[in-house]
Formats: sequence, structure tokens, C-alpha cells
Amino acid sequence: MLAKTMVWLRYLTFSLLLCLISLIPTAVSAQAVSDIQSYIESGQYQEAFELGSRLKTPDSLSLASEALARQIMLGETNTPHLKAKQARDLAQRALKLNPGHQNARLQFVVTDGFVARFTGDVTAWFKKLPQKSLEYIQAYRTDFPQEARGDALMGAWHLEIARKAGAESAEKWFGARIDYGKGFFEQALQRDPADMIMRVNYAFALIALSNEEAVSESDLMRAKSILTDLELQETPDDFSQKMFEKAKIALSLFEDQEALEDYINAYLESDPT
Repeated sequence: MLAKTMVWLRYLTFSLLLCLISLIPTAVSAQAVSDIQSYIESGQYQEAFELGSRLKTPDSLSLASEALARQIMLGETNTPHLKAKQARDLAQRALKLNPGHQNARLQFVVTDGFVARFTGDVTAWFKKLPQKSLEYIQAYRTDFPQEARGDALMGAWHLEIARKAGAESAEKWFGARIDYGKGFFEQALQRDPADMIMRVNYAFALIALSNEEAVSESDLMRAKSILTDLELQETPDDFSQKMFEKAKIALSLFEDQEALEDYINAYLESDPT
């Protein structure tokens, strides 16, 4: 009887050890993901990228992609085209592990848009990059219909194509229209009026299109109003604070249209500032 009891106790102890061992990677992973998020919030994007890449989980890889995307948007890299491809690859790797991961889906759409933006117009045309980007955005909006950034991404697609190709060619070649872009962005801001990135990018996109007939003086006043209202918002992290600073610079340039457009175009091309 004693022997049977000892065997049972050894089996129980071994089982408990196996359970504890199996829990260790999860605990380490959770802590590491928290560390990545902290790096991102404090503006340590390179550290977030490195840690997220090493961990190789859907959460960590999507956050690593997000860290690079923020570097690109802020103009904090001298090689935005390479960073964009790297960020998209990270998002793809996350999606292979978990195809339904929402942040990985979001980062893939965002960074794929960057890749298309930084590709030469002729190459983008032959590779049908704008059409592929549109398909990814539409799929994201279908799968996450309540997500405001899906509408913002659709709005950005329309306005960016118009910026690159001109309003007439954008509609003729790709079906992209400025009024559609404005509509999607306005819908996104109705859903989430406090989203800093959506507000700044919408305002900047309108300014970048100021030479197009489809953009009126009221559109420019709308852009100025959006940027002015940002003064009432909190900036809880590095990214929000830097976007707010960019908005303030843009506001200070409204009396010099040429300087304003140069500043906005540099932002949209992710030129280091």
C-alpha cells in the first residue's frame, strides 16, 4: 500500500512539474509583450522591434511591425522603404501563426500601404499595388466592421491615390475619388473622434490635395479646424506627442501655402525631420 502511495505521489509531483514548465513560456511571453508595449509608448521603437522579433509570437510580431510603422510615420528612419517591407514581413509572420489576429491584420494593411507608396509609380502600376492594397483594406473592413481605422484606411487610400496620380487619373485608372476619401474619413472620425493618427492624417491629406479642384477652401478650413482641435486632446505616449507637434508646425505654416505643402508632402513621404 505504501509503495503504491509513493508511486502515486511521484506521478502527481511529475505532473505538477510538467504543468509549471508549460506555464513558464506563457508567463515570459506575457511579460515580454508588456515590455514591448512599454517600449512603444515611450518611443523606444527600435527596442520594441528587436524584442518583438525575437519572441516570435503573433502579439510580439505584430507589435514589432507596429513599432516600425510608427518610425516610418514619424520620419524617424532614413530608409522608410526598407522599413516598410520589414514591417509588412513581420505582420505576415504573425498572421501565419494566427490568421485572425486583429493587430497583425491592421499592421499588414498599414505597412502594405507604405510599401505601395514608396514604390515607383510605373512599378506600382505594373504590379497593381494600389488594387491589391484596396483588396486588403476591404477585407479588413469586412472582418472588423466596427473598427474606425478600417474606414480611415479606405479614406487614406482614395486620397493618397489622388495625391499621387491627380484626381482625374486616380478616378480613371483606379476608381479613387477625393469625395469618397473625405466621406470615409469623416465616417471614421464620427466613430472615434479622439484618434490622433486618423485626425492628423485626414487633415494632412486634405492639405496635400489643395491644388486639386475637388478640394475647396472649406476643405482646407476643415483641415485647419481638425488640427486646431487637437490642442484639446491628451498626448499620453511618445507617438501622440510627436504627432501633436507635427500638427502644431502645420498650423504655424497656414499663412505660407508653399511652405505648408512642402512640409505636408515631406511627412507623407516619411522624409526624416
